[in-house]
Amino acid sequence: MAEPNPRARLAVASVRTFIASAILWNIGLLGLIKWPWVAEHVIGALIHFQTSLIFWYGATPNHALVVDASCSGGDVAALCAAITLSYPVAWRRRIAGALTGLLVIVALNTVRVASLYGVASSPDTLTLLHLYLWPAALVAAAVAYVWLWIRWSERGTSAVGGGWVRFFKLSLGGLAAYAAAAPWLFTSAALGTVGVWTALAAGSTLALLGGHVNTTGNVLVTPRGAFQVTQECLFTPLIPLYIAAALSLPLRPSARVAWVALGVPLFFVLGVTRVLVLALPPLIAERPIFLAHGFYQILAGCAAIVVAAHVAFRGASARTVSARAAAALGAATLGALAVGPAWHAVLLGLAEVVQRVIPSTQISFSTPADEQGALAMLPTFQIGLTLGLWVAMTGGRRWATLMGAAGILAVSQIALLILLGSLAAAGLHPHALSVRAWALAIPLALAVVAWLPVEGTVAGDAAYRRFWQHTGENFPVLTGAASTEYYFANEKRLLTEAFPTLAGMTLLKTDLWDEAKNTRILQWAAGQGAKVVGIDISEPIVHQARAAFEGRRLRPVVSDVRRVPFVDDSFDAIYSMGTVEHFVETEASVAELARILKPSGRLILGVPNRHDPFLRPLLVAALSRLGLYAYGFEKSYSRRSLRKMLEAAGLEVRSETGILFMPGWLRMLDLWCHTRARPLGVVTAALVAPFVWLDRRFIGLRRHGYLIVAVAEKPAAPVVATH
Repeated sequence: MAEPNPRARLAVASVRTFIASAILWNIGLLGLIKWPWVAEHVIGALIHFQTSLIFWYGATPNHALVVDASCSGGDVAALCAAITLSYPVAWRRRIAGALTGLLVIVALNTVRVASLYGVASSPDTLTLLHLYLWPAALVAAAVAYVWLWIRWSERGTSAVGGGWVRFFKLSLGGLAAYAAAAPWLFTSAALGTVGVWTALAAGSTLALLGGHVNTTGNVLVTPRGAFQVTQECLFTPLIPLYIAAALSLPLRPSARVAWVALGVPLFFVLGVTRVLVLALPPLIAERPIFLAHGFYQILAGCAAIVVAAHVAFRGASARTVSARAAAALGAATLGALAVGPAWHAVLLGLAEVVQRVIPSTQISFSTPADEQGALAMLPTFQIGLTLGLWVAMTGGRRWATLMGAAGILAVSQIALLILLGSLAAAGLHPHALSVRAWALAIPLALAVVAWLPVEGTVAGDAAYRRFWQHTGENFPVLTGAASTEYYFANEKRLLTEAFPTLAGMTLLKTDLWDEAKNTRILQWAAGQGAKVVGIDISEPIVHQARAAFEGRRLRPVVSDVRRVPFVDDSFDAIYSMGTVEHFVETEASVAELARILKPSGRLILGVPNRHDPFLRPLLVAALSRLGLYAYGFEKSYSRRSLRKMLEAAGLEVRSETGILFMPGWLRMLDLWCHTRARPLGVVTAALVAPFVWLDRRFIGLRRHGYLIVAVAEKPAAPVVATH
């Protein structure tokens, strides 16, 4: 009997240690939160904090509902913390992960408590939510967070620079702290005094400009109405964003302190400027009170557009970035003024249609409860911000993505009306800050998913080569996983169907990832008698493929598939599976492969399926933006676009099929368990098995796999008649 692999024994031992440590941590943390003193002073304080927060943000108190320790989410938070504190990474990351997980669970549990107050009058619904739905949702959220945290902890690269990553992290933390502190700071006496100073300064400025104004305490009275400068007017969400920027910029410690201190007079001036909006003439602002309340929202949108221009064109000259930011701000303004009214009217029409189906849905973006105008200005603001972000990040190109973003934006706005209508029926009226947060968050999320650039997508980009060098050196071996065996069977089928015999054929594979890490398909082809050649952009992958080839003859070459070092008409067959989509210049890659293919030779080309029924492209896009997708930049294709690309290269498509009919997330989970938690591979193998069975029994499903495949042939050279 063969001796067990020492590395496999070590992996199993590490998994056992991790599981045992997580169990012990969970037992200890659960015991801690059940300790009477902690239950009374810590868990009790947490419950009081959550209920105070939801009442301030719009929930209606109900004395018949008792919120106790069972509603605190402490048990799920303990489980989440136990796993993060047990995972074998640096303790700094463990502690940060545990604290972040605690904040996520507390935030989600706060929403849970708010929903319980909303359905308190319906005992059956309350029981369903309290005992079944919300506990399951909290556990699912904890599992999802832990999985994402583990992937993030082991990431090698990110789509944005380290300074931007730090800014985003500090911004999220600062905004969370702002939302939690708002109910108490909005009643602060000190901030009330600052409001008096702000009203006096604004009144004096308006008087100097010739305006008729009176001030009484923190109230400013103008011919167009009175305006009260409250604590809410001064404590803006831009403050934590400004502090995050000051702490993220590459500054000396003294300069960093100076920039933070400068925030005090800066936001006082902004507060005064905000009040001056009341003096705008009716031609510019028909309802200046709406603009005054939305002043910081508009300012945040402008700042987001400027930041987007810097992120999209980092490394470009300051003049280039400034010009792009100015153009984007102009597009946002023109879009809001020109497109906004028509957009608003269309949405109202759609809302009326929806209201016939769901009577409780609000049909207007202006309601009596919307005194600040947050809901009334949302459609115009969001379409303007979306246009501005599009110009900032694409330069006004990629119209198809803009149309898609506009469609999603419309759906989100209708969904907001449905949500607000449902909440109003339950007696919940969310604070205007929630609506303003939604107004900013949706366009920003669309911009991140649709337009955020991924590093290493330009021909000759050294960063892209470095990415694959790093990936090749550090990525684990996937051979032996259940989904890998399924993949291997699919690959053998493709080669067998396209080539009745491989004996004596010269076969080129456009990457050596499989030979180093995955299915080892070229080894099988060599065993069938093929003369195999492989190229790869990553030198470590080439070395690993050569070492793993088990004595068979392989000619490995370090090369970019966009510029291969072979003469015309070199190969009888080319096999390219999951390679060309990692470059922007896909068409150039296919043309290069057509050049080196012999007349009557065949190319098997596989690329990600844009219409994957399990929505893998959407999952990949989301993971890529979070820096959690291990394979870098990746595009997807429809069957039609794949066919057109091959025909444009002068090839004739002979057949079309697909491989790997299974959810992308299941493939990722199976590989993660195989490399990180080997005992759990039994579970994922059982989940993969039904898709293997479907693939064998229902051949038509193969066309809908997450890799679509076309077999194309190079036309034979015309025979020239001679006399």
